[in-house]
Amino acid sequence: MHISSRRKVKIVGTLGPSSNTPEKIEKLIRSGLDTARLNFSHGTHEVHRDLFASVRMAAKNAGKHVGILQDLQGPKLRVGKIPAPGIDLKAGDEVLLFPEGTDPKSSLTGRIAIPISAEIAGPLSKDVRKGSRILFDDGKISSEVKEVHAPEMVVTVSVGGKLTSNKGMNLPGTPLSLPCATDKDLRDLKLGLELGVDSVALSFVRTPQDITFVKEQIRKNSNHHPLLVAKIEREEAVYAPEGILEVTDGILIARGDMAVELGAEKVPIIQKMLIRMSNELGVPVITATQMLESMISSPTPTRAEASDVANAVFDGTDAVMLSAESASGQYPVEAVETMARIICEAEGETRYSVHQNLIPVSGSIVDSIEFSASRIASHVGARAIACLTHSGTAARTLAKYRPEIPIVAIMDNEASLRKLAFVWGVEGVLIPELVATDDLFGMVGRTLVENQRAEEDDLIVVTAGTPSLGRGTTNTIKVHQIKNRTPVRGRN
Repeated sequence: MHISSRRKVKIVGTLGPSSNTPEKIEKLIRSGLDTARLNFSHGTHEVHRDLFASVRMAAKNAGKHVGILQDLQGPKLRVGKIPAPGIDLKAGDEVLLFPEGTDPKSSLTGRIAIPISAEIAGPLSKDVRKGSRILFDDGKISSEVKEVHAPEMVVTVSVGGKLTSNKGMNLPGTPLSLPCATDKDLRDLKLGLELGVDSVALSFVRTPQDITFVKEQIRKNSNHHPLLVAKIEREEAVYAPEGILEVTDGILIARGDMAVELGAEKVPIIQKMLIRMSNELGVPVITATQMLESMISSPTPTRAEASDVANAVFDGTDAVMLSAESASGQYPVEAVETMARIICEAEGETRYSVHQNLIPVSGSIVDSIEFSASRIASHVGARAIACLTHSGTAARTLAKYRPEIPIVAIMDNEASLRKLAFVWGVEGVLIPELVATDDLFGMVGRTLVENQRAEEDDLIVVTAGTPSLGRGTTNTIKVHQIKNRTPVRGRN
């Protein structure tokens, strides 16, 4: 395959009953999966241990460095267990929300009693006020708070529907005091650190402190430091993302809860705004939720879904994500293949892409080096830009400038290499040891040829820290021609 035809936007796929064996996962990887998502809102620790092992085995068989993203549940707001077949709520009904596992203390006269998760009842009853909106089942049912008798609340239904067990709740416009990381999340995080996940997604992030708290938990409990990805879905994060972007390693635009919280009509604009801000700062961004939703039960997507994926590519996203399509749908492999085809088609139409006219951060050597490398590679017609990097920072920085020339990160640490699995345009090559040699640039050229990233006589642009190749020392750009160690010749 000619290197320029390689896909730049990455694919994140959620694993589940439709994709829970090494054989199934290997098919997804060979179809284009770059990062496997383990959704800790479902499944036991044993299930996730097995999925983790299956991904590592499948990736080895496929010869690809696949990242694993642990997605923590967060303070999920849910109703409790309701007798089947559910409760039909009508506009005007009064509902008493009370902690599951307790007996209602408020009057039930003329009211329908519905339990909600006991761990959230107390905090929610302190956060809401008379007139606050509470939505159920992804916003299908709407209500307004009439009375508060902590930990119980009385609401009046404005838009009815059938409510069944464990359906989600949303409180648009109400700042929540619930901790971003619950006790369950911290237990799940401990497992993720033990297994060695490559990145961790934190749900319902509201402030930079949510991120720094979890990073501190990671530092306290492990020498393994996965990337931390902030899921942007709450109103507080959407309208004040700057602080979060400064401290997070990536963001995930979780459009499902965002649409319920803020209104579906606002999501496209918010998506573009968040992607633009992330691009400018070099923060990887994943666009998620219902991208190919119809492929849960259909072998082909709708035209609207194809446009949705393509527009995320045009906006500048680093990765797009499949949820139920790959986890529980009937066509998981076809969904990954379809997403890959749509991405490739969109990337071929560069006239529709949003090109950022970014300049390097003042005083940053690595920013200046990688910015210059992207421009030089384009001017000389290089086949690839090779970043010799220990941590992957140089490659992530280069990706920020969205060069048309392929980016190849040459690394000697597979764990660090996997952290690039949802970064735009970066391919990884693993070598035994990254050390300075007298023939450093010749070594890079041979490595690219051996890994089919370049051919003899090609020009490549190499960035590295010379002479030591130490960590954080990127200070050199070289235009190198792959040909028997001969010097680079100019091209007319």
